[in-house]
Amino acid sequence: MRLVLVLLAALVLAPAPSHAQRGGSRNPRELIKQAERLYDQKKYLEAAALLEKANESLNDTRIIYNIARAYDQAGKETEAISYYEKYLTDGEDAQLRKRSRLSLDRLRLQKEKEEKAAAAAEAERKRMRAEAEEAQKRAEAERAEARRTDEANQQRLKVAYEDAQASRKRMQVTSIALGGVALAGVGVGAFFGVQANGSRTTFNSATELDQKLAAKNATRSSALIADIGFGVGLVGAVAAVLLYPKEPVKKPGKVRLTSAPRGTGAGVEVSF
Repeated sequence: MRLVLVLLAALVLAPAPSHAQRGGSRNPRELIKQAERLYDQKKYLEAAALLEKANESLNDTRIIYNIARAYDQAGKETEAISYYEKYLTDGEDAQLRKRSRLSLDRLRLQKEKEEKAAAAAEAERKRMRAEAEEAQKRAEAERAEARRTDEANQQRLKVAYEDAQASRKRMQVTSIALGGVALAGVGVGAFFGVQANGSRTTFNSATELDQKLAAKNATRSSALIADIGFGVGLVGAVAAVLLYPKEPVKKPGKVRLTSAPRGTGAGVEVSF
């Protein structure tokens, strides 16, 4: 740009228009000098703004080219393209026209690449957003299914617990009943044992045959019933001991949801 501004030396050195002179430091000559300094300092947007003001007072298309260059350096593609196109329409310098065409081709190609890249990035963002939404829906569906499974498992555990409690109570009742049978058997055995002992005493003290035979039969009957009573009592006692529940029924385990790796689903864990 510095070389192009040198071409404006005639304008810089020429007397400023009367209305510009009254404007003091805002005359085109000063504006161009300031713009050149700002451009050298890489303050391209500020330089372009001053050149645009200078262009309002001077009728020289080279200023338009310099504005395009300043915007080009500042990365303002749209503004640069607009001023390059304007110079191609109004400018007469063959070299600057050639530079303008080359810059336009470069900027248009660059803009096209950026637009394609932006479109591709947007398409990728949409794809990733759609995948994320789909994954979220799947995760929510899996969590809902896991909750339903959790509720069903809790219900099954509850029913199993209640069945176990009922079974334990039945076993307790049966064991207690067998304990009662055992006590009754022992009582019967003891009673008829005493009867058998009494009949034996009668047998030993009897002096007549009929009396001895009656006492003998009574002793045998009482002894047999006593043996049966003690046998029933023993069996009942053993059965009562074996059948009586030793451990309380465990409470149902707690079912809780667990997340699968990377949040892709849910599992069910049972703890006791």
